[in-house]
Amino acid sequence: MSYDIPTVAAAMDQKIVQLDNMTNNLANAGTPGFKTQHLHVLKTIEEGYKANEVSASVTGMYVDFSQGISQKTGNPLDLHLQGDGFFVVQTKEGQAFTRKGDFAINKSNQIVTQTGDPVIGDGGPITLGNGKVHISQDGSVYVDESQVGKIKIVDFTNRKTLSQTGGGLYRDPGAAGMKKVEQPLIMSGFIELSNVNIVKEMAEMIDIHRSFEAYQKIIQTLTEQDKLTTGRVGRVA
Repeated sequence: MSYDIPTVAAAMDQKIVQLDNMTNNLANAGTPGFKTQHLHVLKTIEEGYKANEVSASVTGMYVDFSQGISQKTGNPLDLHLQGDGFFVVQTKEGQAFTRKGDFAINKSNQIVTQTGDPVIGDGGPITLGNGKVHISQDGSVYVDESQVGKIKIVDFTNRKTLSQTGGGLYRDPGAAGMKKVEQPLIMSGFIELSNVNIVKEMAEMIDIHRSFEAYQKIIQTLTEQDKLTTGRVGRVA
């Protein structure tokens, strides 16, 4: 199979995009609730596509929503949602959804995210009073013995349409098929760690570096062949 330099260069650009994505995964390996992102590589240089087709191949990013492991913290506001689903938070841009359950309390005694966005319950933001906070497995929030709210948990029939907005937040563009989880299982005093597989990410990163080196050698070979061909044409003339 014959290659040209633009085709190989496009494939190298593709590898750089993959490398950037893996670097982001590794950088967030310690971020609670972070979900690994992967790229669909639908076309590669090995399949013999033209340069413009190869350069457009890395367009399919998807998120691995598999559950991360639990870490005990003892903080009653740290919540690990077992199984499928998302916490609902209210941002300035509208509702967003997250698995990042390291919550806090703001000056208005509301349960909020680390960035200050209120966590939504069945009746809206949850306001706490003075007393000992306890959150049951179904998401009911108590202050001492009095229930003050219930954390709302939702899920989606088409998660791949969710859009990421940073900070572990996702938004529904309207086609994700949101539905309420009626019987959630929430562990208070635990947080969900990221689901990044560091060993796998590092191994794939090494493979990318090797592929990149191979592409560099191909370009070097093609350049030398072009010089040789040009020299022969010049002698014939």
